[in-house]
Amino acid sequence: MASDDAKGDPSTGWMEWLSWLRSGMDPLSVRGLLERCAQALDAAQSPAEASERVALAIDEERLQQQAGLAQFDQLLKQWSATLRQIAPILPDAQATDTPALGPYPQRQALLSALATESQHYQQALAAHLDSITTLAENCTAAFREDLIAQSSNSGGREHAIPPDTLVARWSAIAEPRYEAWLDDPQTQARIGALVNAWSALATTLRALADDCLETLGLPSSRGLDDLANELQRQRRRQRQDIAALQAEIAELREQIDGGKS
Repeated sequence: MASDDAKGDPSTGWMEWLSWLRSGMDPLSVRGLLERCAQALDAAQSPAEASERVALAIDEERLQQQAGLAQFDQLLKQWSATLRQIAPILPDAQATDTPALGPYPQRQALLSALATESQHYQQALAAHLDSITTLAENCTAAFREDLIAQSSNSGGREHAIPPDTLVARWSAIAEPRYEAWLDDPQTQARIGALVNAWSALATTLRALADDCLETLGLPSSRGLDDLANELQRQRRRQRQDIAALQAEIAELREQIDGGKS
């Protein structure tokens, strides 16, 4: 059954589809752009040169994109212009054995982690989707066999089956298989790997976005979190001050009442 459906639909195999996406036919050329940027960073001898090389790599990738990518093309232009603007403020020195300080090594590590975590997420997603596809194919095959068996028991006479009956038969066939699939330790391991991979990728993307926003002088989620924590600290301090003031007022009232008596 899986082979018959695969002939009619080339996207049936999730692993095959993701392999196609990772190839040179990537419609948005995201993977190609990451590879060009990684090669540019590896070939650079200084942060300033790395920034210029990445900008050139982006321009080369942009020139390869044709019609239908106007918005993506505009974003690449803005990214390239931003890199050229910040290049003069980066140190222009040869790499040495002395550990580099500042934000540049951290951003380079984040870009490297982004490529690795993106690959891990694609692999985890492909494994999970392949398992779901196999489950759906097994349920459909069992449902088809059940319908054929019912037709054979009725002597080959064709008759309409009520929709409620079909739904009941499908539930009776699919639910046990789904529950068994969900309780399978391998399924739980695949789901856990997918969740962990997405969490790591989202964390890296957020850190990169925060760095870019802070470089441009814009508010970042990290800055907003710090602001929220500071506001919470100020609220706690205000409540403590109010409580201390109320206690002092109560003590003064007791002293006044004691003096009157």
